[in-house]
Amino acid sequence: MALYGYTIGEDRDKNPNNGKQLDVYRFLIPSAPGGSITPTRVGTVNLAGTVTNADLEGLATNPTTGRISAVNEARATNPPNPIDPAVIVVNNVDQPFAPATVLATRTPSNLLRFGFESGADFGGTPTALYNISGNKTANLGGEPVGSSLYKITTANPGTISLVDSTPTSAEIRGTQPTNPGKFADGLAIDNLNPGNTRAFASDFHTSDGNGNNLYKVDLLTGQLSAPIALRTPSGQPLNVDADSGLSFTNVGSQRLIGWLETGAIYEITGYQDELAASGLGLGSATGTNGAGFATATLLGNVNLPNVASAVQYEGFTIVNE
Repeated sequence: MALYGYTIGEDRDKNPNNGKQLDVYRFLIPSAPGGSITPTRVGTVNLAGTVTNADLEGLATNPTTGRISAVNEARATNPPNPIDPAVIVVNNVDQPFAPATVLATRTPSNLLRFGFESGADFGGTPTALYNISGNKTANLGGEPVGSSLYKITTANPGTISLVDSTPTSAEIRGTQPTNPGKFADGLAIDNLNPGNTRAFASDFHTSDGNGNNLYKVDLLTGQLSAPIALRTPSGQPLNVDADSGLSFTNVGSQRLIGWLETGAIYEITGYQDELAASGLGLGSATGTNGAGFATATLLGNVNLPNVASAVQYEGFTIVNE
């Protein structure tokens, strides 16, 4: 058995008249920092050309089945007319490759997801597929910076709902985030430790004005904690600016792995005190690990076709195979 990472690209030919061809790649997760990593294409998800927001930015591994599902981004990338026409869940995009597409039903019916970027992971009790969506800049459709968490049930076709204790009409319509000013586009849920409620979201952007951070996620209320700043192994603030993915390893000694759309893989350590802390008051001057800080160590770079320049690879998850 070995740990493999999976990612998925944008439409390969960028031709709206030719449907969407989204290639899925698989690669070994390094055990220590090294050089370049060679991926293998395991299949291609084909979606109809009429799906305007078909980028499958959220990848997640189901802890029960071991299979991967993908969730599309919340909005079309065509400001100033943002739309959220369909919540697409594509199952089994791992190896063996056998994708099946379902459309989640909105609850309530006027629910629209907030934001233009997405991350996803399975977790909770009972197990559900969680999707975090957000904006990293305020000029996307005129919406503010922020994030909202959504819950998609695993039934077919399943339902999607906003995770929030007291949602407002603007939050339900997707014009305001439930976490204003806190952008995240990667999501990792801890399925090894008891409770299945511990989760982190990632932000590897400097363009949103608050640097590179992790956030603890409350799966019951949808709230993000105060930021946990990411540092390099030398103690300097991490300074990268790219869309991200985030995933826990799902076997043995648990690891938290971050992903950039450029193919860079980071291992995140030093968050243990924050992981075990109660509540969401993180980022304050408490704990023994540097209070609100975690270390991001570059493990290597995955050599993906046309990475970043022509094709972005934003989704990320890990499977033990």
